Amino acid sequence: MIRTSFLKPRPGFRCGPRALLVLTEPDFRFIRRRLPFESSRRLFLAEVCYGPEGVLAGPALGAPQAVVLLENLVAAGAREILVLGWCGALGAELPLGTVFLPEKALPAEGTSRHYLPGRKVFRPAPGLGQRLREKLLQVGVTFFTGTVVSTDAPYREDESFLARVGKRARAVDMETSALFAAAEFLGVELAALHLVSDRLTPAGREVLPPARLRALRKKLFPLWLWATGWLTTPAGIAKNSKMAKEGA
Repeated sequence: MIRTSFLKPRPGFRCGPRALLVLTEPDFRFIRRRLPFESSRRLFLAEVCYGPEGVLAGPALGAPQAVVLLENLVAAGAREILVLGWCGALGAELPLGTVFLPEKALPAEGTSRHYLPGRKVFRPAPGLGQRLREKLLQVGVTFFTGTVVSTDAPYREDESFLARVGKRARAVDMETSALFAAAEFLGVELAALHLVSDRLTPAGREVLPPARLRALRKKLFPLWLWATGWLTTPAGIAKNSKMAKEGA
């Protein structure tokens, strides 16, 4: 039974249907500087840049903050949301500095149960997921797919955690399962793309050098134009060539 909440999101703005929800601050700053939306405002701990073409929002750390931001974006008009984040590899087969597309998300966080209680696996919207794959192929970026586990407690990722989830998931993050659950509940399309920024090992984390993350971010720049709706408007098409050169 769907229950009606006493509280409703009140974003205070309207936007187009395309949204890019950026979870990390470095990625958000990079994209924010290159997409000249006509309006911007603070929304809780995040910044939202919006216009008739779509919306860019972030950063957001952890499942509760990310889902609160998603709820407000949907209330403002977003219907197709791409999430950009970072993830940690759980094994050697997922190379650092690559792109990972979660096909399934396992919840080890507490937010998803408030949207789809009892569910143990969450998935992205299939249509948007397929379009995302096609765009990555157009850009010429190799990507990996698989299962991600989302946790509330990154500093409790110990040997027990790795033994418990390492055989079922290829990567770990903090937000994906909750975002998949909330998007399905809200009736909107959502998919996620993660940059593999580190690897979890018994000795600690193996971290990707920032320069390699910057290079991958720049290579993916045409994808951010597509995700925020800039390639669907005459103004965005006119600016595409110049902005793509800035991102390259």
